[in-house]
Amino acid sequence: MLVHRSHRSLFLLLPVLALACSAAQGAALPRPESTAPRQDGAGAPAGSTGAKRFVDAGSYFTSAAEIDAWYGLLRVLDDDFDAVCGDTFCEGEYSNYEPLRFRCSVEEHAGTIGSCVWVFAASNEEVLPSTGDVEVDARVFLCEMPVAPETAVVDLVKALSAPMDRAIDAALPGTDRSLYDGLVECL
Repeated sequence: MLVHRSHRSLFLLLPVLALACSAAQGAALPRPESTAPRQDGAGAPAGSTGAKRFVDAGSYFTSAAEIDAWYGLLRVLDDDFDAVCGDTFCEGEYSNYEPLRFRCSVEEHAGTIGSCVWVFAASNEEVLPSTGDVEVDARVFLCEMPVAPETAVVDLVKALSAPMDRAIDAALPGTDRSLYDGLVECL
């Protein structure tokens, strides 16, 4: 293949430009083995304080058993809420509550919970007899759960998976409170 001399220099510059673009976009450039920073057991550079990094609890678990336990617990919590709603929360200002998501952040190296929230949608609907319109009053509730600081996520799953009656009523690790207590304060 014949390449014009001015184009040949462009081909020589391409690898340099690619490295420059990668660096500009924040990509790490490869380091020789001897100059790469050493890391402690948690993956942070040795001797550094290392910023914590949080992930969703569903992403934290790696084994099939842990993943199944987490998602099974989420289903149980939705069922538990449905069981208590009619006698409690669903008799108030809103008659229709729907749990949207129970979500916890987990520090990825320590396995401890940063926070847990349970999000709900709620509504009350009325038919206006004179017009036939349906009037809707809707709201979203973001309920912070009373999980003790530095609770290991595996301890939370264990505590909520072994209740006598309902997971929603089980004592949270390191507290005398339950998820139900958190909902009473929120809803």
